[in-house]
Amino acid sequence: MARRLPSLNALRAFETAARHLSFSLAAAELNVSHAAISRHLRELEAWLGIKLFVRTGRGVDLTDDGEAYAHDLTPAFDLLAAATDRYATKRGRRTLVISAEVPFAALWLVPRLGGFTTQHPDIDLVLDPTNRLVDFSKNEADIGIRYGGGTWRDVQAVKIFESGISPVASPALLKKRAIRTPRDLAAATLIQEDTRQHWADWLEAAKLTGVVAPLGPTLKGHLAIAAAEAGQGFALADDIQAGDAILAKRLVRPFDIVVQHQAYYLVRGAAAKETKAASAFSLWLMAELAQFAQALRAAATR
Repeated sequence: MARRLPSLNALRAFETAARHLSFSLAAAELNVSHAAISRHLRELEAWLGIKLFVRTGRGVDLTDDGEAYAHDLTPAFDLLAAATDRYATKRGRRTLVISAEVPFAALWLVPRLGGFTTQHPDIDLVLDPTNRLVDFSKNEADIGIRYGGGTWRDVQAVKIFESGISPVASPALLKKRAIRTPRDLAAATLIQEDTRQHWADWLEAAKLTGVVAPLGPTLKGHLAIAAAEAGQGFALADDIQAGDAILAKRLVRPFDIVVQHQAYYLVRGAAAKETKAASAFSLWLMAELAQFAQALRAAATR
């Protein structure tokens, strides 16, 4: 049901004048003229059909109706002011919506996001983990992180990390199965992701086509990495997928054979201008990736 209210400016003028018992002080608080206060009060009295103020030798005073009305209005304006103060703290905040491939988001990005939010508390970050290339023209995201060849239509793409894949396994499995050479994989479980082609490519690079069959369960997304950590077999992974587990010694790369595959890209709409929030995230992301790559290089030389 529609509220039946007089002008809010008139209500505000009355409430302020009632608190001060002065038209002049009300005008000063609201940064308007004395005449404006008087006009608002006349309009309000006409709308209500009652007198709110009476003039005295010392200035103005409230009528009984005016005093009762002010008693009801002041708490209402206090509530409005408190609600406004709560939400006014959001002024200057920025929202950044990021779309990211599920493995990148789950295995690499999320463990580091606390660092970004600590550095940029004014940015409200929303992370959408999806393998679907979002439609930037529909404002589904501000920026995205994608794995592929970087040739998506209507998208600006900047390569941020090269991706070379090779097998990983848990240290316990390697000790248990005594895997020493790629040929020993013939007796091992090779965990698939979305396609067996990745294993076929790696076995070809290892000159094992026809010797080792790429057979094993298919675990989509980043589940193959979890299975490998649990000692259930060998998974193919790049540094983004397996790097943190390798640094923590939950996984190892038993072989030096690496198949250069595709890469990770930072993407946004072709016509989109980079916002300050997106720029801050991009700089933070590149610094984190550089630090991560350095840690992997250092671990490989030990």
